[in-house]
Amino acid sequence: MLSGLFVLVPLLVFAYQSPGIKTGFVNDFAGMLTVEQRQALEIKISNFEKDTSNELAVVTIADLGGDTVENFAVKLFEDWGIGKNKKNNGILLLIARDDRRMRIEVGYGLEGSLTDAQSFWIIQNILKPAFQKGDYYGGIDSGVDNIISITKGEFKPNTSPNNSRGFDADSILFLFWVLWIFSVWTGSILARSKSWWGGGIVGGAIAIIVSLIFSLISGFISALILIPLGLWLDRLVSRKYTVAKKTGQTLPWWIGGRGGPRSGDSSRSGGSGFGGFGGGSSGGGGASGSW
Repeated sequence: MLSGLFVLVPLLVFAYQSPGIKTGFVNDFAGMLTVEQRQALEIKISNFEKDTSNELAVVTIADLGGDTVENFAVKLFEDWGIGKNKKNNGILLLIARDDRRMRIEVGYGLEGSLTDAQSFWIIQNILKPAFQKGDYYGGIDSGVDNIISITKGEFKPNTSPNNSRGFDADSILFLFWVLWIFSVWTGSILARSKSWWGGGIVGGAIAIIVSLIFSLISGFISALILIPLGLWLDRLVSRKYTVAKKTGQTLPWWIGGRGGPRSGDSSRSGGSGFGGFGGGSSGGGGASGSW
């Protein structure tokens, strides 16, 4: 059962499906806004784009379909090409209603103007409190105002560590997914090696990172868990890689295959549909949260 779970998780991590056709800067697929509210946001964001050329997309969806908010945001960002092609100056505010998850995804060109810490500040101090009260429009409207003000350099929130209360559940969950994705990527490398002890080294390295972030005690506990898990993962993917090589099977990228998008995967839409997005790329920066 445990092995089945670890095989299933990587598939879920990359389960993005396009929410639909974009019709403007504000796309309310989850029906969280009234027509008047959408129009007000559309005008505000359109003026922001005219003043700065930056493109801000607000997207609400019913749920993530088993995906993570981080992967969904990156895939949607690339699918729609938010931001100008050469400037990569796009921003995505993604809200998953039923999963109660949200993310601010920032394009390459704006990572210096809207940092990860500032994105997290907006989520924790603006969006989350409003959403918890059921005031979705108020949260989105204020969130958009803050994104615009920070990006234009008109406002800089205090995001110093002194105001932080440490790691919360969202931070721990985000760290888990980072470590898991790293382990899956490492598996594609370990699969090509003949030995399986390398997985133990990788597990130990991850444990050291955890110990530096949290504490020596939790790091020691992590080592007891991650080293055997690394050994098991290395042995599993190495065996599957060897069998596939002999039989000529095609492997997924996370077990040493060639990877790349499948024939049915979504591709960047470019200039079709709504013409406001110019083919920008995500920088992977931003922040996630829940309410």
